[in-house]
Amino acid sequence: MKKIPLIIFISIGLNSCASWYDVKVDQPAAYHEPTQIDNNYNIDGRFTISTTSKDYYGNFNWQHESANDVLAFMSPLGNTVAKIVVESGVATLTTEDNESYSGSDLEQMMNKQLGFSLPLEYLHYWIQGIPLPNYPVSDRLNSGFEQLDWKIEYLRWQDNNHPQIVQVSKPDLRIKLLINW
Repeated sequence: MKKIPLIIFISIGLNSCASWYDVKVDQPAAYHEPTQIDNNYNIDGRFTISTTSKDYYGNFNWQHESANDVLAFMSPLGNTVAKIVVESGVATLTTEDNESYSGSDLEQMMNKQLGFSLPLEYLHYWIQGIPLPNYPVSDRLNSGFEQLDWKIEYLRWQDNNHPQIVQVSKPDLRIKLLINW
């Protein structure tokens, strides 16, 4: 019996794991604005982030209370690879090497340290199925809307008030979240 080299086994395992994280949806759900939103929540789930140069995937936990956020990214094996804490408008990003970076420009810190950035100041609205208040929606889509040059799509709903799969994208960045409410 021929043995499979370890590198091939690991490669197959990682590719299988990556496809488990990037959930495919044949037909996106029809968009409807929820009747209720949560000002505070503690959600977790899986994520995929695709940039022009690299794909990232893993698990996340996000605690949101008023204007404060704690967002942790974990590898598929459960190691925390980055943690973002936003309190009173100041963001702190801690990497898996336990190096911390603080400042008011979270987008710049994320790009420099992680290779991508999330629209965190908007995302807490979008993951709940609603457009940002006081900003125009540039286009209505069957599965969502476009706002601030972002395309926000709701691929699956858990119930009438909670999106389960949300995809937020720009031409050079795609963020897909599978959310457990």
